[in-house]
Amino acid sequence: MLGMEMSWAEFLRLSTDLRTLAARMPLGWGHVQNNAADDKIDMFAIDSYEQLERRIACLDNDARRYLRRRWYLWQCSRCDEYLFYKNPNVTKNPNGRDKEYDIEINGVLRFDVKGTVIPRQMRGRAEDVIRQPQEMIEFFYNKQSQGRRYDIQNRLFVVHHSFVDAGRELYLRCAWQSKELIYSNFCNNVDEARLYDTHGVKAGVIFVLEREKNVVCSPNIIRF
Repeated sequence: MLGMEMSWAEFLRLSTDLRTLAARMPLGWGHVQNNAADDKIDMFAIDSYEQLERRIACLDNDARRYLRRRWYLWQCSRCDEYLFYKNPNVTKNPNGRDKEYDIEINGVLRFDVKGTVIPRQMRGRAEDVIRQPQEMIEFFYNKQSQGRRYDIQNRLFVVHHSFVDAGRELYLRCAWQSKELIYSNFCNNVDEARLYDTHGVKAGVIFVLEREKNVVCSPNIIRF
């Protein structure tokens, strides 16, 4: 249910299912995100991929593609949030419908967590974007959906990028073991993390990268 914390057993089941489903999920949306497309189903009431397929069976191909990707990424975001709030200095927003934040670190720093990728038009300059992500951050805020999901708040962008093959995005989204270490490191050292000022709020970036196949790394790992 929205707002309820996930258990370790629930995380293991869901994260395993998502890894298995990664090869079957669309890499693109098919059309622009909007309220009309979102409202074709009650996504938050669907607990499994099999149930999703039953609900969208009567829709056209574009709608099915869109809703498969949206449901899948929402489930990935639930697992990402769990890997954050399992850390002792992180709490989950108890109101699952509150758009202000998903997690709170050290009782003061609140973030809406957004899993994403380097924008297509910036991928040829990926190394520059990783070193200096301000342009990418501005793009994310300026180009976000204008529907009911539009909002301006502190955000923590988890950016997935494979230098091996851009099509491996969903495998990186499911690199749960690596993400657990990356997120824990970020939360434990959040006072050292670089935050960016934009639109009157703060934004952080965690990169989840694949520079060689099946090897996940992050420049955000802080070592002392």
